[in-house]
Amino acid sequence: MNRRNLYRAVFLLSLIIFTAGCWDNKDLERRALVLGAAVDLAAAGGDLAVTELWKITLEMPILRRMVTRGGGGGGGGEGQDENTMPTWRLALTGTTFAEAINKAATRSERTLFFGHQKILLIGEELARRGDLKSVLDWWARNRESYLAINVLLAEGPAGGIMEARPKFARSVSMFLHEQMQQVIKTSRFVKHSLAEVLAALNAGQDILLSRVKMVPGQKLEVSGAGVIREGRLVGWLTPQETQAALWITGETKGCDILVVPVPELQQTLSVEFNKLHAQVKPVIEEDKLSFTIKIKVEGKIAEKMGNPRLFAAGDLQQVENRAARLMEERIREVLGKLQQQYQADVLGFGRKVEKVRPHQWEAMKGQWRQIYPSLPVTVQVKVSIRGTGMVS
Repeated sequence: MNRRNLYRAVFLLSLIIFTAGCWDNKDLERRALVLGAAVDLAAAGGDLAVTELWKITLEMPILRRMVTRGGGGGGGGEGQDENTMPTWRLALTGTTFAEAINKAATRSERTLFFGHQKILLIGEELARRGDLKSVLDWWARNRESYLAINVLLAEGPAGGIMEARPKFARSVSMFLHEQMQQVIKTSRFVKHSLAEVLAALNAGQDILLSRVKMVPGQKLEVSGAGVIREGRLVGWLTPQETQAALWITGETKGCDILVVPVPELQQTLSVEFNKLHAQVKPVIEEDKLSFTIKIKVEGKIAEKMGNPRLFAAGDLQQVENRAARLMEERIREVLGKLQQQYQADVLGFGRKVEKVRPHQWEAMKGQWRQIYPSLPVTVQVKVSIRGTGMVS
Protein backbone atom coordinates (compact mmCIF):
# COMPACT_ATOMS: atom_id res chain seq x y z
CA MET A 1 0.00 0.00 0.00
CA ASN A 2 1.45 3.39 -1.02
CA ARG A 3 1.54 6.38 1.33
CA ARG A 4 -1.49 8.06 -0.28
CA ASN A 5 -3.69 4.99 0.08
CA LEU A 6 -2.49 4.53 3.66
CA TYR A 7 -3.58 8.08 4.56
CA ARG A 8 -6.93 7.48 2.88
CA ALA A 9 -7.47 4.25 4.87
CA VAL A 10 -6.62 5.97 8.15
CA PHE A 11 -9.00 8.84 7.31
CA LEU A 12 -11.88 6.48 6.50
CA LEU A 13 -11.25 4.44 9.66
CA SER A 14 -11.33 7.64 11.70
CA LEU A 15 -14.68 8.58 10.19
CA ILE A 16 -16.10 5.17 11.10
CA ILE A 17 -14.84 5.38 14.69
CA PHE A 18 -16.07 8.91 15.32
CA THR A 19 -19.39 8.28 13.59
CA ALA A 20 -19.93 5.22 15.76
CA GLY A 21 -19.04 7.27 18.81
CA CYS A 22 -21.63 9.91 17.97
CA TRP A 23 -24.24 7.24 17.40
CA ASP A 24 -23.44 5.74 20.82
CA ASN A 25 -23.76 9.16 22.44
CA LYS A 26 -27.19 9.69 20.88
CA ASP A 27 -28.23 6.23 21.98
CA LEU A 28 -26.98 7.00 25.49
CA GLU A 29 -29.18 10.08 25.66
CA ARG A 30 -32.24 7.89 25.13
CA ARG A 31 -31.33 5.44 27.88
CA ALA A 32 -31.64 5.45 31.66
CA LEU A 33 -28.67 3.46 32.94
CA VAL A 34 -29.67 1.32 35.92
CA LEU A 35 -26.84 1.15 38.48
CA GLY A 36 -28.72 -0.76 41.14
CA ALA A 37 -32.09 -2.30 41.93
CA ALA A 38 -33.76 -2.80 45.32
CA VAL A 39 -36.62 -5.29 45.54
CA ASP A 40 -39.32 -5.40 48.25
CA LEU A 41 -42.81 -6.73 48.87
CA ALA A 42 -45.14 -3.92 47.81
CA ALA A 43 -48.08 -5.13 49.90
CA ALA A 44 -46.22 -4.74 53.20
CA GLY A 45 -48.29 -2.75 55.69
CA GLY A 46 -51.40 -2.89 53.51
CA ASP A 47 -50.67 0.44 51.83
CA LEU A 48 -51.00 -1.00 48.35
CA ALA A 49 -53.53 -3.27 46.71
CA VAL A 50 -53.01 -6.95 47.37
CA THR A 51 -52.44 -7.52 43.66
CA GLU A 52 -49.41 -5.22 43.71
CA LEU A 53 -46.92 -7.80 44.98
CA TRP A 54 -43.55 -6.35 44.06
CA LYS A 55 -41.88 -3.00 44.52
CA ILE A 56 -38.67 -2.27 42.64
CA THR A 57 -36.58 0.82 43.35
CA LEU A 58 -34.09 1.62 40.60
CA GLU A 59 -31.12 3.95 40.99
CA MET A 60 -29.87 5.73 37.87
CA PRO A 61 -27.23 8.42 37.29
CA ILE A 62 -28.05 11.94 36.14
CA LEU A 63 -25.13 12.15 33.75
CA ARG A 64 -24.91 15.93 33.50
CA ARG A 65 -24.56 16.18 37.29
CA MET A 66 -22.03 13.36 37.32
CA VAL A 67 -19.90 15.26 34.80
CA THR A 68 -20.26 18.82 36.07
CA ARG A 69 -19.72 18.23 39.79
CA GLY A 70 -16.08 18.79 40.64
CA GLY A 71 -14.86 18.28 37.10
CA GLY A 72 -15.81 14.62 37.14
CA GLY A 73 -14.31 13.74 40.54
CA GLY A 74 -15.21 14.30 44.13
CA GLY A 75 -17.47 13.02 46.79
CA GLY A 76 -20.90 11.69 47.30
CA GLY A 77 -24.28 12.69 48.57
CA GLU A 78 -23.76 14.02 52.09
CA GLY A 79 -25.66 17.26 52.62
CA GLN A 80 -27.35 17.20 49.23
CA ASP A 81 -31.02 17.30 48.31
CA GLU A 82 -32.92 15.78 45.42
CA ASN A 83 -32.09 18.78 43.22
CA THR A 84 -28.33 18.32 43.53
CA MET A 85 -27.86 14.55 43.89
CA PRO A 86 -26.13 12.99 40.87
CA THR A 87 -28.60 10.08 40.84
CA TRP A 88 -32.36 9.64 40.79
CA ARG A 89 -34.59 6.86 42.04
CA LEU A 90 -37.61 5.36 40.34
CA ALA A 91 -40.00 3.19 42.39
CA LEU A 92 -42.23 0.80 40.42
CA THR A 93 -44.82 -1.76 41.53
CA GLY A 94 -46.49 -4.69 39.81
CA THR A 95 -47.78 -8.22 40.12
CA THR A 96 -44.61 -9.43 38.39
CA PHE A 97 -41.17 -7.90 37.94
CA ALA A 98 -41.68 -7.69 34.20
CA GLU A 99 -44.92 -5.73 34.67
CA ALA A 100 -43.37 -3.40 37.24
CA ILE A 101 -40.38 -2.60 35.05
CA ASN A 102 -42.61 -2.16 32.02
CA LYS A 103 -44.40 0.62 33.91
CA ALA A 104 -41.23 2.69 33.67
CA ALA A 105 -42.47 3.78 30.24
CA THR A 106 -45.24 5.72 32.00
CA ARG A 107 -42.79 7.50 34.32
CA SER A 108 -39.75 8.27 32.19
CA GLU A 109 -39.09 9.25 28.60
CA ARG A 110 -35.96 7.11 28.58
CA THR A 111 -35.59 3.38 28.09
CA LEU A 112 -34.22 1.45 31.04
CA PHE A 113 -30.87 -0.22 30.37
CA PHE A 114 -29.56 -2.87 32.78
CA GLY A 115 -26.19 -3.50 31.14
CA HIS A 116 -24.37 -1.37 33.73
CA GLN A 117 -26.17 -2.67 36.82
CA LYS A 118 -23.80 -3.30 39.74
CA ILE A 119 -26.06 -4.25 42.64
CA LEU A 120 -29.23 -6.25 43.30
CA LEU A 121 -30.52 -5.62 46.82
CA ILE A 122 -33.29 -7.77 48.31
CA GLY A 123 -35.44 -6.55 51.21
CA GLU A 124 -35.59 -8.51 54.46
CA GLU A 125 -39.35 -9.19 54.48
CA LEU A 126 -39.28 -10.39 50.90
CA ALA A 127 -36.25 -12.61 51.58
CA ARG A 128 -37.98 -14.15 54.61
CA ARG A 129 -41.34 -14.76 52.91
CA GLY A 130 -40.55 -15.30 49.25
CA ASP A 131 -38.65 -17.80 47.15
CA LEU A 132 -35.40 -16.13 46.09
CA LYS A 133 -35.31 -18.18 42.90
CA SER A 134 -38.50 -16.46 41.78
CA VAL A 135 -37.09 -13.06 42.73
CA LEU A 136 -33.97 -13.61 40.65
CA ASP A 137 -35.76 -15.19 37.69
CA TRP A 138 -36.35 -11.92 35.82
CA TRP A 139 -32.68 -10.91 36.07
CA ALA A 140 -31.58 -14.36 34.94
CA ARG A 141 -33.77 -14.08 31.83
CA ASN A 142 -33.02 -10.45 31.01
CA ARG A 143 -30.42 -10.46 28.24
CA GLU A 144 -29.09 -7.07 29.35
CA SER A 145 -28.37 -8.23 32.90
CA TYR A 146 -24.78 -8.88 33.87
CA LEU A 147 -24.50 -12.15 35.79
CA ALA A 148 -21.55 -10.77 37.78
CA ILE A 149 -23.70 -8.18 39.59
CA ASN A 150 -23.50 -8.47 43.37
CA VAL A 151 -26.53 -9.79 45.28
CA LEU A 152 -27.01 -8.47 48.84
CA LEU A 153 -29.67 -8.56 51.55
CA ALA A 154 -31.05 -5.46 53.25
CA GLU A 155 -31.79 -5.37 56.94
CA GLY A 156 -35.28 -3.91 56.64
CA PRO A 157 -36.73 -2.57 53.36
CA ALA A 158 -34.31 -2.56 50.45
CA GLY A 159 -35.85 0.61 49.03
CA GLY A 160 -34.90 2.45 52.20
CA ILE A 161 -31.24 1.59 51.64
CA MET A 162 -31.39 3.48 48.35
CA GLU A 163 -32.16 6.67 50.31
CA ALA A 164 -28.78 6.61 52.06
CA ARG A 165 -26.18 9.31 51.43
CA PRO A 166 -22.69 7.81 51.16
CA LYS A 167 -20.02 10.35 52.01
CA PHE A 168 -17.59 9.66 49.18
CA ALA A 169 -19.43 7.56 46.59
CA ARG A 170 -21.75 9.27 44.13
CA SER A 171 -24.46 6.67 44.45
CA VAL A 172 -25.62 3.95 46.81
CA SER A 173 -25.07 1.34 44.11
CA MET A 174 -21.48 2.40 43.48
CA PHE A 175 -20.80 2.52 47.22
CA LEU A 176 -22.03 -1.07 47.63
CA HIS A 177 -20.16 -2.19 44.52
CA GLU A 178 -16.90 -0.70 45.80
CA GLN A 179 -17.55 -2.11 49.26
CA MET A 180 -17.76 -5.60 47.78
CA GLN A 181 -14.20 -5.19 46.53
CA GLN A 182 -13.10 -4.83 50.17
CA VAL A 183 -13.75 -8.55 50.66
CA ILE A 184 -10.04 -9.10 50.00
CA LYS A 185 -9.29 -7.13 53.19
CA THR A 186 -11.80 -8.64 55.60
CA SER A 187 -13.95 -11.73 56.07
CA ARG A 188 -16.69 -9.97 58.03
CA PHE A 189 -19.01 -10.12 55.01
CA VAL A 190 -19.32 -12.29 51.92
CA LYS A 191 -19.46 -11.61 48.20
CA HIS A 192 -21.68 -13.50 45.78
CA SER A 193 -22.60 -12.73 42.19
CA LEU A 194 -25.99 -13.29 40.61
CA ALA A 195 -24.56 -16.30 38.76
CA GLU A 196 -23.24 -17.85 41.98
CA VAL A 197 -26.49 -17.34 43.86
CA LEU A 198 -28.56 -18.79 41.03
CA ALA A 199 -26.25 -21.80 40.77
CA ALA A 200 -26.53 -22.47 44.51
CA LEU A 201 -30.31 -22.09 44.62
CA ASN A 202 -30.85 -24.22 41.52
CA ALA A 203 -28.74 -26.95 43.11
CA GLY A 204 -30.81 -26.77 46.30
CA GLN A 205 -27.88 -25.47 48.33
CA ASP A 206 -28.02 -23.15 51.34
CA ILE A 207 -25.92 -19.99 51.09
CA LEU A 208 -24.75 -16.86 52.90
CA LEU A 209 -25.45 -13.40 51.45
CA SER A 210 -23.98 -10.11 52.65
CA ARG A 211 -26.09 -7.87 54.88
CA VAL A 212 -26.51 -4.14 54.29
CA LYS A 213 -28.00 -1.96 57.00
CA MET A 214 -28.61 1.73 57.59
CA VAL A 215 -26.66 3.34 60.42
CA PRO A 216 -27.14 6.82 61.97
CA GLY A 217 -26.58 9.74 59.64
CA GLN A 218 -28.12 8.05 56.57
CA LYS A 219 -24.94 6.02 56.16
CA LEU A 220 -24.58 2.38 55.18
CA GLU A 221 -22.71 -0.54 56.68
CA VAL A 222 -21.94 -3.83 54.96
CA SER A 223 -21.26 -6.43 57.63
CA GLY A 224 -22.47 -9.85 58.66
CA ALA A 225 -24.51 -12.19 56.50
CA GLY A 226 -27.99 -13.50 55.93
CA VAL A 227 -28.49 -17.26 56.20
CA ILE A 228 -30.46 -18.60 53.23
CA ARG A 229 -32.10 -21.99 53.78
CA GLU A 230 -34.15 -23.55 50.98
CA GLY A 231 -34.32 -20.21 49.17
CA ARG A 232 -35.47 -18.15 52.17
CA LEU A 233 -33.80 -15.93 54.74
CA VAL A 234 -33.97 -17.64 58.14
CA GLY A 235 -31.71 -15.36 60.17
CA TRP A 236 -28.51 -13.35 60.43
CA LEU A 237 -24.89 -13.94 61.36
CA THR A 238 -22.96 -11.19 63.10
CA PRO A 239 -19.73 -9.93 61.47
CA GLN A 240 -17.72 -12.06 63.93
CA GLU A 241 -19.82 -15.15 63.17
CA THR A 242 -19.47 -14.53 59.45
CA GLN A 243 -15.72 -14.35 59.90
CA ALA A 244 -15.69 -17.70 61.70
CA ALA A 245 -17.86 -19.28 58.99
CA LEU A 246 -15.40 -18.16 56.32
CA TRP A 247 -12.52 -19.61 58.32
CA ILE A 248 -14.23 -22.99 58.00
CA THR A 249 -14.73 -22.69 54.25
CA GLY A 250 -11.22 -21.29 53.76
CA GLU A 251 -12.59 -18.28 51.92
CA THR A 252 -10.65 -15.76 54.02
CA LYS A 253 -8.71 -13.73 51.48
CA GLY A 254 -5.96 -12.55 53.83
CA CYS A 255 -5.35 -9.47 55.96
CA ASP A 256 -7.87 -10.77 58.51
CA ILE A 257 -7.29 -9.44 62.02
CA LEU A 258 -7.85 -11.48 65.18
CA VAL A 259 -7.68 -9.60 68.49
CA VAL A 260 -6.18 -11.95 71.08
CA PRO A 261 -6.19 -11.10 74.81
CA VAL A 262 -3.26 -12.81 76.60
CA PRO A 263 -3.78 -12.31 80.36
CA GLU A 264 -0.55 -14.15 81.19
CA LEU A 265 1.42 -11.43 79.41
CA GLN A 266 -0.93 -8.59 80.40
CA GLN A 267 -1.21 -7.81 76.70
CA THR A 268 -3.78 -7.69 73.93
CA LEU A 269 -2.41 -8.44 70.49
CA SER A 270 -3.73 -8.08 66.96
CA VAL A 271 -2.74 -11.08 64.86
CA GLU A 272 -2.86 -10.45 61.12
CA PHE A 273 -3.40 -13.53 58.96
CA ASN A 274 -1.02 -14.10 56.07
CA LYS A 275 -2.28 -17.55 55.13
CA LEU A 276 -5.20 -19.73 56.17
CA HIS A 277 -5.74 -23.32 55.09
CA ALA A 278 -8.93 -25.15 56.04
CA GLN A 279 -9.77 -28.83 55.69
CA VAL A 280 -13.30 -30.09 56.30
CA LYS A 281 -13.37 -33.87 56.29
CA PRO A 282 -16.34 -36.22 56.75
CA VAL A 283 -15.61 -39.32 58.82
CA ILE A 284 -17.78 -42.45 58.74
CA GLU A 285 -17.09 -45.07 61.40
CA GLU A 286 -19.49 -47.91 62.14
CA ASP A 287 -22.09 -46.20 59.94
CA LYS A 288 -21.90 -43.04 62.08
CA LEU A 289 -21.07 -39.76 60.35
CA SER A 290 -19.02 -36.99 61.93
CA PHE A 291 -16.83 -34.15 60.68
CA THR A 292 -13.32 -32.98 61.46
CA ILE A 293 -12.32 -29.38 60.76
CA LYS A 294 -8.59 -28.63 60.70
CA ILE A 295 -7.41 -25.06 60.21
CA LYS A 296 -3.82 -23.86 59.92
CA VAL A 297 -3.03 -20.16 60.13
CA GLU A 298 0.19 -18.30 59.52
CA GLY A 299 0.28 -14.73 60.72
CA LYS A 300 2.20 -11.92 62.30
CA ILE A 301 1.77 -9.54 65.21
CA ALA A 302 0.26 -6.38 63.77
CA GLU A 303 -0.21 -4.57 67.09
CA LYS A 304 0.56 -5.03 70.77
CA MET A 305 -1.22 -3.21 73.60
CA GLY A 306 -0.72 -3.38 77.35
CA ASN A 307 2.55 -4.41 78.97
CA PRO A 308 5.31 -2.85 76.81
CA ARG A 309 7.97 -5.45 77.58
CA LEU A 310 9.53 -7.44 74.74
CA PHE A 311 8.63 -11.06 74.15
CA ALA A 312 10.56 -13.54 76.26
CA ALA A 313 11.21 -17.19 75.44
CA GLY A 314 7.91 -19.03 75.33
CA ASP A 315 5.75 -15.91 75.06
CA LEU A 316 5.09 -16.39 71.36
CA GLN A 317 3.80 -19.90 71.93
CA GLN A 318 1.36 -18.59 74.53
CA VAL A 319 0.03 -16.11 71.96
CA GLU A 320 -0.31 -18.87 69.36
CA ASN A 321 -2.17 -21.12 71.80
CA ARG A 322 -4.50 -18.32 72.89
CA ALA A 323 -5.24 -17.41 69.27
CA ALA A 324 -5.96 -21.04 68.36
CA ARG A 325 -8.32 -21.50 71.33
CA LEU A 326 -10.14 -18.27 70.51
CA MET A 327 -10.65 -19.36 66.90
CA GLU A 328 -11.89 -22.78 68.01
CA GLU A 329 -14.43 -21.16 70.35
CA ARG A 330 -15.78 -18.88 67.63
CA ILE A 331 -15.98 -21.71 65.12
CA ARG A 332 -17.95 -23.87 67.57
CA GLU A 333 -20.29 -20.96 68.29
CA VAL A 334 -21.13 -20.38 64.63
CA LEU A 335 -21.49 -24.13 64.03
CA GLY A 336 -24.00 -24.31 66.85
CA LYS A 337 -25.98 -21.43 65.39
CA LEU A 338 -25.97 -22.85 61.87
CA GLN A 339 -26.71 -26.45 62.89
CA GLN A 340 -29.18 -26.10 65.75
CA GLN A 341 -30.77 -22.66 65.37
CA TYR A 342 -30.96 -22.23 61.60
CA GLN A 343 -30.39 -25.83 60.45
CA ALA A 344 -28.80 -24.42 57.30
CA ASP A 345 -25.90 -26.21 55.64
CA VAL A 346 -24.29 -23.04 54.27
CA LEU A 347 -20.82 -24.51 54.86
CA GLY A 348 -21.43 -27.32 52.38
CA PHE A 349 -21.07 -30.34 54.67
CA GLY A 350 -23.48 -32.31 52.52
CA ARG A 351 -21.45 -31.58 49.40
CA LYS A 352 -18.33 -32.83 51.19
CA VAL A 353 -20.02 -36.18 51.91
CA GLU A 354 -21.28 -36.42 48.34
CA LYS A 355 -17.78 -35.78 46.99
CA VAL A 356 -15.78 -38.26 49.08
CA ARG A 357 -18.47 -40.83 49.99
CA PRO A 358 -20.95 -40.80 47.08
CA HIS A 359 -22.50 -44.18 47.92
CA GLN A 360 -23.16 -43.22 51.54
CA TRP A 361 -24.51 -39.87 50.38
CA GLU A 362 -27.10 -41.56 48.18
CA ALA A 363 -28.39 -43.40 51.23
CA MET A 364 -28.59 -40.34 53.49
CA LYS A 365 -29.35 -37.35 51.25
CA GLY A 366 -33.11 -37.77 51.64
CA GLN A 367 -32.76 -37.35 55.42
CA TRP A 368 -29.96 -34.77 55.35
CA ARG A 369 -32.10 -32.04 56.90
CA GLN A 370 -32.70 -34.32 59.89
CA ILE A 371 -29.10 -35.59 60.09
CA TYR A 372 -27.26 -32.27 59.76
CA PRO A 373 -28.34 -30.50 63.00
CA SER A 374 -26.95 -33.25 65.26
CA LEU A 375 -23.70 -33.98 63.40
CA PRO A 376 -20.69 -34.22 65.75
CA VAL A 377 -17.92 -31.85 64.63
CA THR A 378 -14.34 -31.82 65.93
CA VAL A 379 -12.43 -28.55 65.53
CA GLN A 380 -8.64 -28.26 65.54
CA VAL A 381 -6.82 -24.96 64.94
CA LYS A 382 -3.07 -24.40 64.75
CA VAL A 383 -1.71 -20.85 64.65
CA SER A 384 1.90 -20.11 63.70
CA ILE A 385 3.20 -16.57 64.11
CA ARG A 386 6.10 -15.91 61.75
CA GLY A 387 6.68 -12.25 62.48
CA THR A 388 6.46 -10.28 65.71
CA GLY A 389 6.61 -6.89 64.03
CA MET A 390 9.07 -5.72 66.68
CA VAL A 391 10.59 -2.28 66.31
CA SER A 392 13.83 -1.18 67.90
